[in-house]
Amino acid sequence: RAPPSSNLQTIALRSSFRRLVVVLVLTFLSTMSATSATSSSVKVLKKQLRSNMRKVLRRIPKDDLLKQSSQVAQKLFKSKEYSNSKALCVFISMPSGEIDTTPILQQIFKDGKKCFVPRCISKTEMIMLEAKSMTDIQRFPLSKWKIPEPPENDGRANALDCEELDLIIVPGIAFDSKMRRCGQGAGYYDRFFSKLRDVRQKKDLKMPNLLGIGLPCQFVEEVPTDEFDYLLNAIVTG
Repeated sequence: RAPPSSNLQTIALRSSFRRLVVVLVLTFLSTMSATSATSSSVKVLKKQLRSNMRKVLRRIPKDDLLKQSSQVAQKLFKSKEYSNSKALCVFISMPSGEIDTTPILQQIFKDGKKCFVPRCISKTEMIMLEAKSMTDIQRFPLSKWKIPEPPENDGRANALDCEELDLIIVPGIAFDSKMRRCGQGAGYYDRFFSKLRDVRQKKDLKMPNLLGIGLPCQFVEEVPTDEFDYLLNAIVTG
């Protein structure tokens, strides 16, 4: 005896549904595999880029590095992002292998702008605390990277609380024309940007301009990035 047509329709629907589920699962697994492969590839490309660029930077004579750093600083001072800023974050340079930010810091204090500089508080996170003068910076204790860092517990203002903050001068190993940046690899700045974004959204404040600076050799054709990397608003590389 043949089953009723309604039962046949139900069996057919269940079969179609199972096939659809199988297709969706296979599609999902394929997507996840591709995403994982892409993410892995980006990590490899970033590692190679960092390694190559560090070699290039180490070969630059100190006098040339200081000259190029001064040229980048002068170009920065002419930018609308800097000219219009009232409060900004800027990094203090490593002893070698990086653009020298000393002339930038000096000009910030000369211009009477509020200045915040980094302090690492863990292997992956940093805060930005106020620096009041070059003399103040010279008194900072040195980090493990031999970079002066502001004391954390002496009542200094925190950049997260500064509603006037309108510019962050961002370091990097490499930059490209699409405003992409490759950092040193620890993720300090991208995590700080995310935390700052959350704080400012709650206060209905827009994000400060993110301006990357580096030496001319650090401007490359393409920087590999992933979903965690923030795009910059401007780049100055001399």
